[in-house]
Amino acid sequence: MPMVLLPFMKHRDLRRFLIATRYGDIPMFVPYQSLLRFMIDIAAGMEYLSSQGFLHRDLAARNCMLGDDLRVCVADFGLSKKICSNNYYRQKVAIRMPVKWMAIESLSDNVYTTKSDVWSFGVTMWEIVTRGKAPYSAVNNHELLDLLETGYRLRPPDCDPKLYEVMQSCWHRDPTQRPCFLKLGEELQALLSQLPLLEASEEAHYINQGLEAAQRRCAEGGEPPEDEEGQAVGNVYLPTPGAVDPLLEDEEGYLKVAVN
Repeated sequence: MPMVLLPFMKHRDLRRFLIATRYGDIPMFVPYQSLLRFMIDIAAGMEYLSSQGFLHRDLAARNCMLGDDLRVCVADFGLSKKICSNNYYRQKVAIRMPVKWMAIESLSDNVYTTKSDVWSFGVTMWEIVTRGKAPYSAVNNHELLDLLETGYRLRPPDCDPKLYEVMQSCWHRDPTQRPCFLKLGEELQALLSQLPLLEASEEAHYINQGLEAAQRRCAEGGEPPEDEEGQAVGNVYLPTPGAVDPLLEDEEGYLKVAVN
């Protein structure tokens, strides 16, 4: 039986890590440079997948893993598909899909391409900028397509205008007008190069300092607050018991897509 060996990822999924940075009496500071590096790592992983002819179809912060060195790896390939000559995949059976990360053509016609993954990458960028908030939180799944057809797009508060331009380019109505992952990585790297250089040791110090402070607080008997799903997190990234994804279990952001 073929087996795949994967490295241990200390902080597990990126979304819960980002949520943990927003809660607690001692906020965990994550430098802006680190957020850009998260995006660059994801773009690099997706560029490799697309070059090998794979569609991910479930790209989101919850499906990206964060290691001890603060490098991000794309994971969770349960919905991935290999495409060959057609360069697209058409969903033919009704399954639960991550509606609020799906491209407009996937919602309307059940069609998936690499450029559909690019759309999902834009939503993932939005998640990173907002530190793990849920996209379209006030919109019901069945209302999303009509909303997107009007031209509405996500807009994170206090986002760098140049970064938002990159984000917006992922959400072009015409899939052919969206950039490829290679170009996205280059654009994000260019934005990073304009910022002060942050040494890896200094970057880790900022985050580890927050983790250590939160651990001391827990050791002293302090109760960490709850995250958006009712999970106690504080400033420490705490893994959730069990392997069931609460997003999938509760169908938050997922909808069983019917095929015409």
